[in-house]
Amino acid sequence: MARKFTPREVIARSYPSWDYAMADRLIAWLDHCGYEIVEKRQELDAAIVPHDELKARVASAC
Repeated sequence: MARKFTPREVIARSYPSWDYAMADRLIAWLDHCGYEIVEKRQELDAAIVPHDELKARVASAC
């Protein structure tokens, strides 16, 4: 089974020294700007949903 990382772990891993303080700062900044990190929903995975159906779902969501 694949290991799931937290958003904090993923962001920290993008820095050479696995900088968790910078990851926390980035997450706080995104939150301050109104962004939210959410878990990907499987039913909207572009690799699974055919192109026409995905296009229709996106159009209906707008």
